[in-house]
Amino acid sequence: MNPTVKYKGTYTDSLGPAEVTIENDFKTLHVDIDGVRFSGSEFSDLAIVDKANHPQKQLERFSFYPIPVYNTDTIQETLCNCSFEFSINQVLIDRRKNTDIDARLSVNYSLGKARPQPQSGIESEKVQLTLFINEWQFSGEGDFFEVAFDQIKAQLTDRYSFKNCYGCLYGDYSYIGQSSFGTMQCYVNQKEAYLKVNSKDDYMDLPADYRQVQEIYCCDKFEIRKPGTGYRG
Repeated sequence: MNPTVKYKGTYTDSLGPAEVTIENDFKTLHVDIDGVRFSGSEFSDLAIVDKANHPQKQLERFSFYPIPVYNTDTIQETLCNCSFEFSINQVLIDRRKNTDIDARLSVNYSLGKARPQPQSGIESEKVQLTLFINEWQFSGEGDFFEVAFDQIKAQLTDRYSFKNCYGCLYGDYSYIGQSSFGTMQCYVNQKEAYLKVNSKDDYMDLPADYRQVQEIYCCDKFEIRKPGTGYRG
């Protein structure tokens, strides 16, 4: 069972900022905003835990967009038109010294407005990451954590490696697409087969024996990723 970590930060919408604490058990995110509890597997699917227990007046500050719940007729109202700012602790590997070093990752996660009906989804989703290592800082941004991490990784050159699922030898993404955060696939249970992947076809032939992980997570089976590995390279 993964430990729950907490990130203190700020939620901002049209009514201004509110201090929040984001709880993460590395499968589900929980956050209380102005007395209302939300949960979801990622920031773009945060929904009210018990909407019936809140008067409409209390919910007026929030904006929502509909998401169909897979394999059901249910439509889930999901938080949008807002942003979250918070910091999390991360570990890097200093490859020259072969030592771990502590780092801080500042996250700014913005969710745009709901698209006009009958369209679905939101107009935009943006991730801005800044990695602080002692007196140095490195930044990246994009629609996905992967894109922002890729930009930071390029700035780190060969000196440092991420010690997390993004930087792991066995972490990859689906060939049919991914979400902005938290849908990385861990292939540590089929190491040999995964390391033999040389093409998309090879990747598609792998058994679906993987677990879904967050890019920022790290387990005791971590190994530094080698360039050209798997589907994402």
